Amino acid sequence: MVVEIVIALLMYIGIDLKEHVPYDNIGDCLKAKRLSERSSGVDGPRLECRPVKAKTEIWKEDGKKHILKIIED
Repeated sequence: MVVEIVIALLMYIGIDLKEHVPYDNIGDCLKAKRLSERSSGVDGPRLECRPVKAKTEIWKEDGKKHILKIIED
């Protein structure tokens, strides 16, 4: 487990943070955000790409980085 600053796509429903996905760079995050906004329509969740301080871990199952917990929002 590592504490680091990562670019994350954050999904809010109302004021509650429901999901977070790390990305390698802001470009990839914004691309995923656009695709998600187009598929969910106007009434979908609020999405935001930004750097966050988080506890992360690389999972052996898929070899990808996952956010375990956001420390500073």
